[in-house]
Amino acid sequence: MELLTTILSFLLVIGVLVFVHELGHFLTAIWTGMRADVFALGMGPRMMGWNRRTGFTFGKLPDNLELGDDTDYRICWFPIGGYVKIVGMVDESFDTDFKDRAPEHYEFRSKKNWQKALVLVAGVAMNILFAIGVFTMMSYVYGEDRLATTSVSHVEKSSPFQRAGLEAGDKIVAIDGQGVTTWNEITERLADAAQDVVTISVVGSKGARNITVNSADLHSHLSTGMGLGIIPSGMKTVVAGVISGRPAEKAGLEPGDVILAVDSVSINATRQLTQYVNAHPGKQVTLHIERKDSVRPIVVTVGNDGLIGIETGAKYDGPMHHTTFGLAQSFSRSFSDVGSTVVMIGRSVAMVFQGTVSVKQSFGGPLQIAKMAERSRELGMEPFLRFMGLISISLAVMNLLPLPGLDGGHLVFVGIESIIRREIPTMVKIRFQQVGMALLLALMAFVLYLDITR
Repeated sequence: MELLTTILSFLLVIGVLVFVHELGHFLTAIWTGMRADVFALGMGPRMMGWNRRTGFTFGKLPDNLELGDDTDYRICWFPIGGYVKIVGMVDESFDTDFKDRAPEHYEFRSKKNWQKALVLVAGVAMNILFAIGVFTMMSYVYGEDRLATTSVSHVEKSSPFQRAGLEAGDKIVAIDGQGVTTWNEITERLADAAQDVVTISVVGSKGARNITVNSADLHSHLSTGMGLGIIPSGMKTVVAGVISGRPAEKAGLEPGDVILAVDSVSINATRQLTQYVNAHPGKQVTLHIERKDSVRPIVVTVGNDGLIGIETGAKYDGPMHHTTFGLAQSFSRSFSDVGSTVVMIGRSVAMVFQGTVSVKQSFGGPLQIAKMAERSRELGMEPFLRFMGLISISLAVMNLLPLPGLDGGHLVFVGIESIIRREIPTMVKIRFQQVGMALLLALMAFVLYLDITR
């Protein structure tokens, strides 16, 4: 059942975002006088669809069917991706039926370069607009909850903050001279730090002092998916799921249990628990858990693989500041959210090319997206919508990369044609498209491999 809900969550996220993206291409193509023969959700052979000529039908359309100005709206058998087939455009179908005849007025290749560019950019624009709409609605409906603490309960080993000398129990009072009152302010300022060195003012057992952290180290640590490496006070580790047949189930652990300590070590972070358990393969450990307002010990024998078979999550149980926003303010905030997300994605890609982080640390494939989609769905509507907004922005950014097969690659051809003032030969486009699709398929296979090994 869990596998089914994970697949459905993934298909919902991808299906909605692909539909939004392709709708942008479709609407602008129609607006600029182009014909679109097909609007498809999914890839591969036609499963079912509708058009004005044949109505609703299953399977393949007749080979001699002429749609004219009409479009066949279809669902294909492979439920990932989608496309709009615009007449006279070299795309993933490698259609060259039009190459030996003069361009018709309704074809992509007969239009002005600004019209071509508009159609190509429209998919990306729709993904960005979707994210803006989602973030606006979330701010307006849900407002914002901020963690009303600046105290640190845990510092990850080998994190930039441990190297800088930050300790559990320290309270962060300012970043680069500007005071902070919530944990959200801390994460936002550190994540957006542009200067080379960030100065953090703290108060703790060693008194008031300043520590410095290299912003490049911070961004590198963030891009690995491990966060900032510091945990606020009030954060607890929760059992999100128990894997059937594994030691945790046999010991009696249940979803919702709060893990307070393992043996004599207080647990303030999920990674801290993972590291401790991994270090005791084949041995017994005692988990001190909170269940229904009572604390009890549970003895678990760690598997020889260093695992006990649980999925963990984090729950904040400290003071909160809730803020509500009007519609105009929510709309304004959404632009900031989109902008910061684009910057974060750009930094991650740049670090991969610079060699400061690995591809495995920075990119997730379909399995990773499916896993994250299901986890966000379990957390509720707000996290699920935010996840969709973030993936929508990622889809927009990646589609703008100047690679054949992507919208950015098509834009490069349009740009070249604008400069040389003539159309690039169709077969040249076909060859580049074939190379691009081969590279994209290889990249997809590589990312899927990383997902499996992850």
